[in-house]
Amino acid sequence: MNLQLMKYFLLVVEERSISKGATKAHISQSALSQMIQKYEDEIGKPLLERSNRGVVLTEAGEIVAKYANSIIKKYDQMLESLSSISDGQNQININGTYSMAAYSLPCLLYKLKKKFPQHKYALEARAGNDILRDIREGLTDFGFVDGIDPASDDLTFYPMGREHVVLIAPADYAIPNVIDLEDLFDYEMILCSMNKNTCNRLEHELDHSSKSFKDLNVIFNADSLSAVKSSVVSGYGISFAPYESIKRELYEKLIKIITVEHLDMDYDIFLVTRKSHDIGQPHQSILKYLLEAGVSIFC
Repeated sequence: MNLQLMKYFLLVVEERSISKGATKAHISQSALSQMIQKYEDEIGKPLLERSNRGVVLTEAGEIVAKYANSIIKKYDQMLESLSSISDGQNQININGTYSMAAYSLPCLLYKLKKKFPQHKYALEARAGNDILRDIREGLTDFGFVDGIDPASDDLTFYPMGREHVVLIAPADYAIPNVIDLEDLFDYEMILCSMNKNTCNRLEHELDHSSKSFKDLNVIFNADSLSAVKSSVVSGYGISFAPYESIKRELYEKLIKIITVEHLDMDYDIFLVTRKSHDIGQPHQSILKYLLEAGVSIFC
């Protein structure tokens, strides 16, 4: 197994182009193309479909990409663990959903570093199901997920409170401070494509109305909460966002919160780990601290 070939393959997958991958890897396109071909020969199956528009994964390529990502991450973590032997620090890996990793978890890591300064900490934003898979595979130690059914035989889910989701609008937007659920359809909306929980929750709530999710006047889907907030501040429409993510804009009076009567957009937050007998020190001490702190661990 050639890890370097695997890394080149993942780079091409990420860039969706051999030429762009070659530029990023600082090698010639022909050299990278030969390496990818060599990797396909080793696997024994075509991994990419090539065209003038770039490359897409074959069915075999999908499988290889999934496992290659895990292999590379485990290899890198092995190097981190070996490095910790010499510097006496353990690497604590924490994953969180995109919204939590951007706004709530950096503060948590700061508090952990103050409480347990002898360790190193790494934070990565991932989709909820990817976080659960990483914990199962030992790629991460603690995961923070929201809006997920905590039914699992091999993982432990600890309730950590609820994510408070609010409807936001530009400060000078022509909209009442309190509206009915049906009024949502009268306004231009921006949705966050990375925050599936909010969309799923909204779709569920709208099932009780005379209209459906597809009837909303969605102007566009943004790929991050930062883009959502920027678009709302610019006056492009209204949107739902976790309260923790809009505190600064609210304080600076760039936006306002709109109350939607008979609408509950909040969802549960869980700390996820492997079963307690699979958790060693120092992780047990960190877990105890997190559970004792509860929701106050978030800023």
